[in-house]
Amino acid sequence: MKTHSNHFQFVNSENAAGLTVLNAVMSDFYYSNHAHDDFALGVTLEGVQEFVCNGQKIQSSPGNVILLNPGDVHDGNPGKDTVLKYTILYIDSDEFSPLLGSAAAMDKKDFRIPEMHFEDRVLRSLILEMSHFVTKADGKSAFEYEHCLYKIATRLTQRLGIFHPGAWRGHKDTLLLKACEYIHDNIEMDISINDLSRVTNISKFHFIRLFRRQFGLTPHQYIINHKVNRARLELKTGEPPSEVAQRFGFFDVSHMNRHFKRSYGITPRQYQHQLLKG
Repeated sequence: MKTHSNHFQFVNSENAAGLTVLNAVMSDFYYSNHAHDDFALGVTLEGVQEFVCNGQKIQSSPGNVILLNPGDVHDGNPGKDTVLKYTILYIDSDEFSPLLGSAAAMDKKDFRIPEMHFEDRVLRSLILEMSHFVTKADGKSAFEYEHCLYKIATRLTQRLGIFHPGAWRGHKDTLLLKACEYIHDNIEMDISINDLSRVTNISKFHFIRLFRRQFGLTPHQYIINHKVNRARLELKTGEPPSEVAQRFGFFDVSHMNRHFKRSYGITPRQYQHQLLKG
């Protein structure tokens, strides 16, 4: 006898405005035709995910990415007599469209993504990372959420062929230098894009685009880079890595390790040991 199992878990993000995650298990549930006001970005985890949208019948296998634009009418059900498991991000279009515009360096409010179903290991990883951030509530800062959303927007604009990589400029804008000064003065705090937008009086999406164009790094990358550099100075004084990680707002030592190693090739503890031995 077949056991029916249907489970739907919705979780709102506390650190990213307009973001909700759904983790679903379906064996005999069928969505009727409906549409969302949000962008919907999902990953099929197990089984087969069937739906009809814009006249196309889609069958999504494990690892595939599904993307629905605001207003796309669709249904949905498990396919091939399988139990379906998937995760999906519902992202407010008023929040996400400007992020797409920032990544593409264009003043455009409405974006429509033509692809509904595809394979993309990078985007899949980012969707699952964001889903984990929200459902596990594992201490990530608001900036980590914002940067993950920006990376999702960046990947989508790359797929569309409209990503604008930006270029470092020798002449620095005074307002952006003010943002850098704020970062340096408050590096031990959980700095958000809203904080930097408020300091410079620039809309946060325009700020991301201008900052990346000026410095060759996103604001999040700049903050992480400065945290790592400040942590390196403290490690040289003999302060334990665990205390350094906590002081500069890393979730834990392993979180600091990942970022530190990307810049210096070794872990903070190895770095400290080499400098202080003997």
